[in-house]
Amino acid sequence: MFDYLDENKVRLNKTITCHNVSWTISDSDFTHDDRFMIHSTLSPNIQLFDVENKKYLHQLCVDPDAGDDQDDEDYWYGGMRVYSAKISADGKEVIAGTSKVTGGYAKIQVFDVPHNTIVRSIKAHSDDVNSVCFVDKLNSSLIISGSDDGLCKLWDTRTTNANNAVGIFYGHMSGMTNVCSKEDNRYFISNCKDQSLKLWDIRKASTDQKKVNFIPYDYRIESLDPFMQGRIRERMKDNRNDNSVKTFFGHQVRETLIRCHFSPRITTDQRYVYSGSADSSVYIYDIHTGQNVAKLQVEGGRLIRDCAWHPFSQNIVTGDFAGNICRWEFVDND
Repeated sequence: MFDYLDENKVRLNKTITCHNVSWTISDSDFTHDDRFMIHSTLSPNIQLFDVENKKYLHQLCVDPDAGDDQDDEDYWYGGMRVYSAKISADGKEVIAGTSKVTGGYAKIQVFDVPHNTIVRSIKAHSDDVNSVCFVDKLNSSLIISGSDDGLCKLWDTRTTNANNAVGIFYGHMSGMTNVCSKEDNRYFISNCKDQSLKLWDIRKASTDQKKVNFIPYDYRIESLDPFMQGRIRERMKDNRNDNSVKTFFGHQVRETLIRCHFSPRITTDQRYVYSGSADSSVYIYDIHTGQNVAKLQVEGGRLIRDCAWHPFSQNIVTGDFAGNICRWEFVDND
């Protein structure tokens, strides 16, 4: 963790040595007051960390059937792995998007932290749930999920039939890598392996089961050539089932679960959305015009998986696969 200093400098504040990491830290999140953090790995375990006192508090296991064989090859391919995890504002609830398990579905697990138990287990998607988020972090009952089955879904944990989504969002043509809520109870965005970022209106969700116009490919080792990307754009235009508000193209979604976000409310009124990219860049799009208004590229860098816009100042921090942490600052020379 780094602190901002004057004269465009940053200082290392603290280093957290993470426990029980299976290959990678797949996600992390903070409570509203930044006192507690969670991080997940490609295992059924989520770690709860006390940031102020610099110590681990608890390990949350979201798979009630997980035993001591989590390192076995059979469990790795058929057991539950956490790809995404978010903690509620008050720290009392954690949601986890998990891998497809033996049996043909992937779950969203809702974990009650104070009682150390799973309170909801939702059979959410037919393939890995790569990303989950709260519609509003202060009200944890509504959840958005994005999956490798090509769908985003809206869930209400207050309903009696938890396995039925209250809304389905059609329009993407490949697997999701990230979903992010605007936290206004209306809009969210999604990043997808079809090389697009989409803006959605929750009120326009569908409740019908429809066919997904899906393009299967392994984005970890393959890439879509310009011809195929052009075909995707044309097919999206002709897709009558697409209920997204707007689609943004330009950034490259390859190799890993690249994240996207809304710009801050205080400094930009959330006018922009932005995303990391496989070409060592951050792309910033104007929601109103749909145009790419800025591209921040790290010279000599590698894929940027995630980036963060400062909530109160015109600064963006990026981390890339070459190990660079870069800070960008907007300077108005007019």
